[in-house]
Amino acid sequence: MNSNTGNEASQAATAEAAEVHEIRVNDKRRFTPEGELIAENADATPTDNSSEELETLQAKLKEAEEKRREAELKLSEHADKFRKAEERLRSETEEMRARLNRTAEQRLETARGDLVAGLLDTLDNLKRAVAAAEASQHNETDFNALLEGVRATAGLFESKMIGLGLEPVESVGQDFNPEIHEAVEMVPVEADQDNKVIAEYQTGYKFGDRLLRPARVRVGRAS
Repeated sequence: MNSNTGNEASQAATAEAAEVHEIRVNDKRRFTPEGELIAENADATPTDNSSEELETLQAKLKEAEEKRREAELKLSEHADKFRKAEERLRSETEEMRARLNRTAEQRLETARGDLVAGLLDTLDNLKRAVAAAEASQHNETDFNALLEGVRATAGLFESKMIGLGLEPVESVGQDFNPEIHEAVEMVPVEADQDNKVIAEYQTGYKFGDRLLRPARVRVGRAS
């Protein structure tokens, strides 16, 4: 064997040994000189898809902010309208109450005026009766005329009061009723007149369902 053939065989054996012991490293992780692991995407630039997604999220956030501001503005407008409506209603209520009070006072004043006006004739008749009594000088004819005048005046006055709602309490001949009668005297009577009103000292009056004053009466009591 010559030397060239031996060299070729040696080189071939060396290459085969190198091929057998070659180690392939597929780990793409990188480390710092201090041995710390470097994140894979730490230096990576954003892709087009992530940029578009970010822009979409920002647009949605802006839209949500605008809607929130619009909602707050509408809420403020509604609150302002409600406050103004409440103030207007309060003002109208106070005005209506004042108007009703004025109307009630005016009606009451009118009713008082009508009542006084209706009693003026009675007042005039009473003044004329007093004047006639002062000028009569106890003349019988003048006295009788005065008496008739006073009777007529009293009758006119009572009729006007009845027209206003006054109602006399029935007494004489009625059974004694302590709710409308006041017994000021008890007298002995026959059995059929027991507990009957025999006489009336003062007329009682009612106004509607209200008793203004009871009738003062004499009552019979059978022995």
